[in-house]
Amino acid sequence: MTKTKSKWWAKYKLVFALTIIILSLVAFTNDRLISTTKAISLIANSQGLTEPTSWNFGGNHDVYNAGIDNQISQHGQKSAFLESVVNNPTGFCTLLQTFIKKDFMGKRIKMTGYIKSQGLNDTATMWVRVDDTDKKMSTDFDNMMYRPIVGTKDWTKCEIIFDIPYRGVVFYGFIFLGVGKVWVDNVSFEVVDSSTAKTTQTLNKPFPDQYIEQLKQYPLGNELPERIPVNLDFEE
Repeated sequence: MTKTKSKWWAKYKLVFALTIIILSLVAFTNDRLISTTKAISLIANSQGLTEPTSWNFGGNHDVYNAGIDNQISQHGQKSAFLESVVNNPTGFCTLLQTFIKKDFMGKRIKMTGYIKSQGLNDTATMWVRVDDTDKKMSTDFDNMMYRPIVGTKDWTKCEIIFDIPYRGVVFYGFIFLGVGKVWVDNVSFEVVDSSTAKTTQTLNKPFPDQYIEQLKQYPLGNELPERIPVNLDFEE
């Protein structure tokens, strides 16, 4: 149990670092989300595989690939995939986005997504991290530590339920590590009743200094520019 917790906590810290980098690059603008790593269009091949538009691909690029599958989908015409490209991959990879949505502020939200897996010797999950820019701390986090996707499975519905503060930024996506391949599709968000049990862990982890510097342009109480989730069905 301790070993499992250590592995997943290490993965959380890597996700935290990736999202800090993203935030420092986009600086809450309304532009399309800027990629934090090598453009994954470079891995597109003659079989029609392209990068998931508006999603960021992070992690170990030497051992993982990501792209669009035009043949397999949970619903629609396309899905995104993550796969290992070596026999013994190290680290992990993730597809991620961030949003600031005024209609969701101060409410409990359910994120739904679908994962299909093939030959996983480790795990694939969906994840969410919520930041409160007034309190300057990360408040909620869930990486499905106790309900991961393993082995070979058909499309599996995944849900994460979390709270968004009144000046909240939400980071979310999918994580894959180990050998195998996963497909992800059809992410959605909806407001749920406050009595609905959360799946997230309460973090209340203070922001690093570099994150706080990025927030100084938005004084306490001022509205953050809205950015809505995009290309959640990977059809773009």
